[in-house]
Order: sequence, then C-alpha cells, then structure tokens
Amino acid sequence: MDVRVSSTSRIDDRFRLARLGRGLSQAALAERAGVTRQTISGIEAGRWLPSLDVALVVAAALGSSVEELFGKAPNFAPAEARLAFGAQKSARLLLADIDGEQVAFPLEGDHVLVPGFRPALAEADTTEGSAAGSSVAARRFVAPAPVLVIAGCDPALALLTGPLQRHRPPVSLVWWNCSNSTGVELVDAGLSHVSAVHRRSDQKRGRSAAHEVVGFAAWREGLVVSPRYAARVQGLADALELGLRVANREPGSEARRLLDDALVQLGVEGKTVAGYDSSCTAHLLVTSAIAAGLADVGVASEPAALAYGLGFVPWQEETCELWIPGSQLGTPEVRALLNVMAGSELRAQLGAIAGYDATPCGTVVG
Repeated sequence: MDVRVSSTSRIDDRFRLARLGRGLSQAALAERAGVTRQTISGIEAGRWLPSLDVALVVAAALGSSVEELFGKAPNFAPAEARLAFGAQKSARLLLADIDGEQVAFPLEGDHVLVPGFRPALAEADTTEGSAAGSSVAARRFVAPAPVLVIAGCDPALALLTGPLQRHRPPVSLVWWNCSNSTGVELVDAGLSHVSAVHRRSDQKRGRSAAHEVVGFAAWREGLVVSPRYAARVQGLADALELGLRVANREPGSEARRLLDDALVQLGVEGKTVAGYDSSCTAHLLVTSAIAAGLADVGVASEPAALAYGLGFVPWQEETCELWIPGSQLGTPEVRALLNVMAGSELRAQLGAIAGYDATPCGTVVG
C-alpha cells in the first residue's frame, strides 16, 4: 500500500522528471506499470510514498532503480584534505587523490568560471579562511572517483576533459589554470599529478631525471591588439606611443616575463604603462578583456587572439610539455592521460583550433 505524506513535506520531482524524460503521460506510465493513474499522480504530487511493490514496478517501467527515483541523497563522511591554495570561508572545492593524500583546490576568483560556474566536488566547512597547506574537512557532493590534476595555463588542456571521461574506466579532470612557476611548484610539492610547462621552442629547459616529459602542443606567443589599433601597432613601441592600455598576466607567468623583457629593451618602467598592474590569470582572459574594450593590448597566445578575432604580432614560438613525476607513473589517473595522449582524438581537437600545431602531441621528449 502507499503511505500518505505530510502536507508540509517538500515535493521531490525526480520521479516526475524520469517520466517526462521518457515521454510518457501519467496514464501511459500507469498502464505500463500495472497501477492506477491516481497512484502515479499521488506520488508526483507528494501525497503518497509508494510501497516497495509499487516502487519496484514503476522503476522497472521507467528503466530506472528504486534508489534513483526515491532513495535519499548519499551523505558522505567529510574527507580530510590539504589545501593547495588558501581558501575563504565555506569554499567550494575540487578534490583529487595524489600519492594517497586528498588535495583540495578552492574554486575562487577566476577559477570559478568556465565561463559558467564550475561544479565543485565538495565544500569546506570552515569558520574563517584557511591558509595553503592547512587541513580542512571537505563535505563531498559526489562519491570519490579518479581525478587527474594538471597545473598549467594552456587553454587547450581543457580538451582533455572529453577523452578522459570516455576512457575506461573514466577519469575526471581538474585543470588548474596557473602560471609556469606555480605549476612546477604544485607538482614538486605533490599537489598535482602533472605540470604543463611551456617554453620558447628553441630553448633547452633542464629537467630532473625524476620527470617524464610528453609533448602537448605548440603555438606562437606575442602581442595581442584590439582590431581598432591593429593596423597601427606593429610592436610594443607603437602601442606605448599611442598610450594604449595593457591587459597584463599575473606575476610568474611567461607572458608577463615577455612583456617585462620588452619594456626593459625599450627603457620603459612598467608602472608608467596604463593597465600594467592588472592581473589576468589566463590567455583567454587577456583576449576577452581586449575584445570587451577593457584594454587595448596584451601578451597572450595566438590561438587565444584568433578565438576573438584580434590582431596578433608574434614574438616567439612556444612549446607546451607535460611534466610527469616518476612517482605518478602507473597511477590510474596518469595511465588514463597517457592513453589519451597516445590516441588520435586529442591531436584532432588541437588541429581544429586555429593557431595550434599538434605535431608535439603525444611525443615522449628524450
């Protein structure tokens, strides 16, 4: 028999949504399940809780389970996690298991967007903000599952999401957008599985024997210019002469270093340049600011400039490589990453974005 529910109970629409999702009317579902339409209506209106027998037959008729339709939301025990960065009170988190330790990445500032709100995996219940390296109680929203953490600033790293989710077994991606220096610090501290490091293509970068290095992509980096000034700006000197406003990258980024080097060559102090103290934490945020008219020029990758139809003055060829600590080789997360790198989908995705050279993709760097 069905049980009458208190009129103050909140209506749970999972059952109704499942029926609508299968294109069934209440009468059609009732006929398929062998119950009355009033039973279906009463359950959906929140007047009745179905008996086990009714729950079983309607779940079967919908190709679902009793737990999915009527079960309580899982209540996961808090997980002790180490913060990779400082967090505000009640911070939403991304969680990943790295070397047997739960590492938490707070979704704050630019890290909350994709450009929509990024879904969190957990929430930290703290009375005040917490410093990087401190432990927090992370209240999970979903069951634990393999999560690969890559730290780096190449926007094409987001392309790994689809292939990793389709991998068997599936692996989720936490791409933590950050500068070269921060990415290396995270991987060396055991706070990420992989660091994505980009360098000038003709520059030899020394590396520890403790890392395996796999090529990811190549592109050009240079001066991005608003279409309004593209015909008049052939270099940074032209931009400064026109008094144009800069959308700058954050300290520690390769793009900011390039801008600083160019200013030194021109004998110009950064503090005298309009917008120099701005801090955009991603290539696409620099180009978005220019496209929106909030700035006129900035240093970013060519693919980011082309995505917004902006002018571009190339400064140097860049190569992005994935640095993988030896301790991470053989883990489910890195094994899935290397399987994706060996496949053809990622290379095809890269090749479809203007400005990217997919030649290095999946190449083990000796």
